[in-house]
Amino acid sequence: MLKKGIFVLILVAFLAMVYADGSSGDVPMADIEKQLLESTDMSKMTKCDNRNLMQFFGLDYEQYNSHIYYKGTEALSVDEILIIKANSKNDLNGVKDAVENRIDTQITTFEGYGPKQVALLKNAIVTTKGNYLFYAVCDDAEKAEEVFEHVI
Repeated sequence: MLKKGIFVLILVAFLAMVYADGSSGDVPMADIEKQLLESTDMSKMTKCDNRNLMQFFGLDYEQYNSHIYYKGTEALSVDEILIIKANSKNDLNGVKDAVENRIDTQITTFEGYGPKQVALLKNAIVTTKGNYLFYAVCDDAEKAEEVFEHVI
């Protein structure tokens, strides 16, 4: 009987850790952006507005809680960081599809003459946590993902 009780307790603790890992707090985008700017090199990117979110991803900013979008300043740059906070986890499916479409389109565009850009795009990071989606294509993508995971 004691063994069963201990087993149940361990199982409950394990399940709590699994479900807590996939959730996120309610972190303001300004806090996430501040940490990204302090911890990663985003000097070759510029902050984009709501119109750019629609132009490059086909996403209507009014359908989401908030977002951060940075894009490379050079014409041949594929550098991008996008974080979207959706109203619910279910809303992230459409965002993920838009991001994957963006990656595929960029790969098609740069395939013939931009091997460095294609390599970056093939190593793009797309992840979700709670109501947040994180997407990064840049030399510092892993570090940006670490910052995102830590802040959320």
